[in-house]
Amino acid sequence: MCYVLAALMLMFAIAPAQAQIPSEWEAGAKVVIGDLERGTPLEAKPWGNELRSGWNLARQWRQHNHGNIEITLAEYLTFTALCRDPGCAGYTIAGKPYAVRAEEMKKLRTEQGDSYPLVNNIHAWLAGLDDPTGAAAKNAALWGKTPDTAASDAEMADLYALYWILARERKTPAEQAATFSRFALFVQEKGWVGTRCLDIAKVATVLDSPPQVETCQ
Repeated sequence: MCYVLAALMLMFAIAPAQAQIPSEWEAGAKVVIGDLERGTPLEAKPWGNELRSGWNLARQWRQHNHGNIEITLAEYLTFTALCRDPGCAGYTIAGKPYAVRAEEMKKLRTEQGDSYPLVNNIHAWLAGLDDPTGAAAKNAALWGKTPDTAASDAEMADLYALYWILARERKTPAEQAATFSRFALFVQEKGWVGTRCLDIAKVATVLDSPPQVETCQ
């Protein structure tokens, strides 16, 4: 009986990580991330296990921070992109264990006091970056109109704080702007990446045709 019970407990422990990824999410992630990689060295990189690794890492992140594994598409896109580059072996985020990144995120959120000051301060920082493409200022203005998108849900505010941490680790203002804008698109669903305005709001809802990134202005 003890062996049977142990086997059942192991099965249920493994089950969350092996849960089925929605097929529309997988297809959407490949399209969105592939579009963001266009014109970069990553464009030629073949896809490996990033879709599954990103799913597992996203669920680990959510479990660690909020005690559940019901992730959003924004979380899935975020961690799949991180698994593409720089890689997420051993459940790492940009070279550090996800639990360490979670503590960095929580410390930043505590320093900011609340989700809305956090989001507003990030947008102010973004607007002040020297970005030759102009995307940083455009995104700060666009996203600043609706702070609820990133601030009203704790999970989205967590992502925004993580993006800010990762962006500020880049060496130049232009790299910081590009890094933050690419990730924040996953939360905001519409924004500027370089000189292009992208809309990913419907990328995982297409049923009768392949998903695509739409253009906006």
